[in-house]
Amino acid sequence: MNYSPTIVCLLTAAILCALAALALGFPFLLPLWGIATGVFFLLIFIDLVLLPRKNDLTLERKAPGEQGVGIDFPLEVRIGNAGSRALRMKFWDILPVAMDGPRDALAATLTPGKISCYTRQYRLLDRGKIELGPATLEAFGPLRMLRRIVRLEAKATIMGIPGVELLQSNRLILRAMQDADSGINRSRGVGRGGEFESLAPYVPGDPVQSVDWKGFARSGNLTVRRYEPERRRHVMLCCDAGRLMGGRVGGRRKVDLALASLARVAAAALQRGDLVGLCIFDATVRVLIPPRAGGGQLARIIRASLEVSPSHGETAFTPAFVAMGHALTRRALVVLATDFDNEAQGWELHRNVAAVHKRHAVIVCSMRDPVYQQTLGDEVLDLHGAYRQLASLTLLDERRDILFKLQKVGVHTIDAEPDELSGPLLNMYGRVVSSGAL
Repeated sequence: MNYSPTIVCLLTAAILCALAALALGFPFLLPLWGIATGVFFLLIFIDLVLLPRKNDLTLERKAPGEQGVGIDFPLEVRIGNAGSRALRMKFWDILPVAMDGPRDALAATLTPGKISCYTRQYRLLDRGKIELGPATLEAFGPLRMLRRIVRLEAKATIMGIPGVELLQSNRLILRAMQDADSGINRSRGVGRGGEFESLAPYVPGDPVQSVDWKGFARSGNLTVRRYEPERRRHVMLCCDAGRLMGGRVGGRRKVDLALASLARVAAAALQRGDLVGLCIFDATVRVLIPPRAGGGQLARIIRASLEVSPSHGETAFTPAFVAMGHALTRRALVVLATDFDNEAQGWELHRNVAAVHKRHAVIVCSMRDPVYQQTLGDEVLDLHGAYRQLASLTLLDERRDILFKLQKVGVHTIDAEPDELSGPLLNMYGRVVSSGAL
């Protein structure tokens, strides 16, 4: 605990100093100065005695154990005053940068023998574990001459979870399911992979491999096996956690926004019976969960991503895709959320994605930084501004060129700002599923 004078105390001391200087020229003011000085120190002593002890003050925070990133939530602070008198105070809550919300002092008067509750609205900017440490309380004496600064411990932990709002409302999931299921091509085929549907008489032109020879041995009639596309698809969600994905857009990191969008796809796919997995990587593979079905898979996917933070190194796609290939035992839909800011990175992405596309259907989500469009919209006033616009145009052209080349080999692409990715990604998921590409 620290003691310090208030503004009132300092102003009073300045007046006494001025009075002392006048008393040097006018000796009759000395008695007045002495009385005033004595009263001044008496007031300081009274405030010193009446200031609260540390044991008289208690602090407790009530915060949610788990909270969705980017969603407002109330943080309740309970301050107890065990003293015998009302206490004027200012409360300064020391919060991490990952929490967005008011940080100004909370001024109030604490009722003696009671606990006062104060609630403010905050939102988490980052996923993962957010630790709330001590707070500072500034208590004033009744005469406002002294103040005591008390540091109170009130530890609390909030787990920031991307996409946790999906657990509270499934309207978005249900809409995505309807989009994905509507128009699914259930046309039967002969000799194609999928779920067995029925037997049909053989007609000229049917592949010989589709003939049911056991049925022919029993009945003497040639029949072929007909199949229909399988509804339980494998979906592998991949998220880049390299250097570029650590940048912030609207206060939130790109990787958090990407994982929130991928969580929505995971929820939609799991609700309609698909098997969903997760791969998070930078220079190495950080998380790899093979595709599984069931209600618990969404929780496993979300919790596995909480401890992963973006690194400062460059992204290596080859090790991640090799590891992912070993985890996928059959054709799957691979959804990749990434970013690149130069042609060399784009070409590495193109080479690896083109190789994966030979076996799987692929959606590449390019997380475009909004600073590019903002720079192009700025008025050019000097040479520096012109160079900024030229650099933005060059980077956008390189991105469009790489995405165009991916589209030419059959890869589905999305180029969107990070906070606007969820809608286009869910729509793309529905189109790919309903097209029968899997």
